[in-house]
Amino acid sequence: MSNQKRLEEYLIGNEEKKVVGYLKDTLSNGKVIMLSGKWGSGKTHFWKNIIEKDLIEFQTKKQKAYVYTSLYGNTSINKIEDNIYAQSYLCAIGGENYVLKGYKTFKDFGKRFGSFCSLLDISKLIDGVDEIQKNNIKNSALLYLEKGGIVCFDDFERKSKDIDLNDLFGFISHLAIDLNCKVVIILNDDVFEGEEKKIFSNVKEKSVSKFLKYEPSIRDLFKSIIFEKNSEVKFKYSILRKHLKIILNTIEKTQELNARIYIQVLDNLVEWIDEKQKIDDDDILRCLVLVNINFILYHNILTIRGKIEGKDTEFYIYSLDKKFDEFFKFYYEEDEYYTYYEEYELQLMNKISSDEYLLDYFKNNKNLFKSHYFANRFSISECVDDKTFQKINNFIETGILINE
Repeated sequence: MSNQKRLEEYLIGNEEKKVVGYLKDTLSNGKVIMLSGKWGSGKTHFWKNIIEKDLIEFQTKKQKAYVYTSLYGNTSINKIEDNIYAQSYLCAIGGENYVLKGYKTFKDFGKRFGSFCSLLDISKLIDGVDEIQKNNIKNSALLYLEKGGIVCFDDFERKSKDIDLNDLFGFISHLAIDLNCKVVIILNDDVFEGEEKKIFSNVKEKSVSKFLKYEPSIRDLFKSIIFEKNSEVKFKYSILRKHLKIILNTIEKTQELNARIYIQVLDNLVEWIDEKQKIDDDDILRCLVLVNINFILYHNILTIRGKIEGKDTEFYIYSLDKKFDEFFKFYYEEDEYYTYYEEYELQLMNKISSDEYLLDYFKNNKNLFKSHYFANRFSISECVDDKTFQKINNFIETGILINE
């Protein structure tokens, strides 16, 4: 069973196996869970598209709140608290009708409309709110949070510098201990530095009950995007169905695990096919995927390519400009094949170690060299004609597809 499937079963259970998920068990009330994963690994996508809907349905039946809040953009704990109470209040007044049918519109209600009290300004837009007195709103929100409410904090590492970590964990402990909520923290825990890293390490050990690691395979992450539960997304990518094998195989060879990259690549592929561009073989799709990934990672387009003379087989080299080629022409003439960029960089440094000018050029343009290595490592335009290769480069660089 994949890491993603194990986490799904652990968190929300499996009816066929009669497994009760951790987040649905009353014994987990008052517990704090930390779900960590690398940047871009798809943590939020996993939560929003696989876990969240199930939890909303479950919490609605139990008449308890489900609250999701991103710490990104919040500058104080008071604002975070207001947002949580606002969402919980909506659960209390809306029940199944609002939570299930309207949660996409209202789930970030507090963030969109400011402080908690500003709910009153638009209360008449929601059935029943005008019948509830101002002093009962917070009590209603608390009732739905207490003894079983679920509060999810996403983008934890992107919190404002104005928010003290000790105070934030203190608020989380209040939700868990005083209100008996289940609290989920989603984050990349490798980004804290200096004093905050020390505080985070010390406080999390005291506050967090369960540590979970989100480590999907490239295949699992890719499939979760292509076949996600959102019907609109599934329909958008349906045009790629017969090309999925070559797309996935190409991504796997790069070993890039990043949901944002996959989505951008897939969206560009959809646009390319929608515009009825040349797509008569897998090589063009492969080139589109690789040029796109290279541009996302290193912000470079390699438009110059040429054959190396004297090679037994047809072999293209990719470069950035004539100046680059002149300095590092020796790389193209090497027969040695570098499996990892680190090997290539070490060999390069050895060759130019006595030339300060070249060393400075290399140190100040590392992304150019990474881009150059990527293009040659994967032979990004193999079996693609010059005109199509140029068109792909222009499309990826400008974001505009021009029909000729």
